[in-house]
Amino acid sequence: MPANPGFKVMSIRTNNNCSRNIDRSPGTEVRSGGWVLTETMFAIGIGITFLVALMGIFVSSSLSFAGVGNYINMDRRSRNALDQMTRNIRSAKLLTSFDPAALVFNYDAAATTNLAYRYNAAAGMVTEEWTVSGGTTTNNLLTGCDSFTFSLYDHDLAPTTDVSAGQGKVISVGWHCYGTALSRTNSEYMQQAQIVIRNQP
Repeated sequence: MPANPGFKVMSIRTNNNCSRNIDRSPGTEVRSGGWVLTETMFAIGIGITFLVALMGIFVSSSLSFAGVGNYINMDRRSRNALDQMTRNIRSAKLLTSFDPAALVFNYDAAATTNLAYRYNAAAGMVTEEWTVSGGTTTNNLLTGCDSFTFSLYDHDLAPTTDVSAGQGKVISVGWHCYGTALSRTNSEYMQQAQIVIRNQP
């Protein structure tokens, strides 16, 4: 039988030497393997989306770790400052001057050693000053403070500003500090317990 125009003839020989002719029209040709442009673009889009999401997770995690590290550093500095002030104020002999931003003590009975704590609002800094025989040494105790205040109380824990004998006995201190990590600012409020000037009359 003659083949029809527009069709392909495929001959198949079986084991019993019989041959068959199979007509294949153009619309029934088997598609060859491989990706087309649409599939490739779709796969690229999925890959880019995954990479963007991964980058977002990385940036978010980095900021979180930096913030936690910043809080840990501020907490360590605050605790060290508090411990140092508490130890020195308890050992001081006499409070000679009081201001919400400054304290001055005679540190020994001979009054040759003086101790002062001062808050510089413009610099956001708290300093510790030791004056021994006329020479002064200044240490930076806290930095990055936007508020800092001392409070003075008498023996009955009533607020006072009187530093004369029998008056100011207890000091309280509070501050608010901040720190920056990866362009993000964290803040910490520190309020300590009251400190008794043990040698104060």
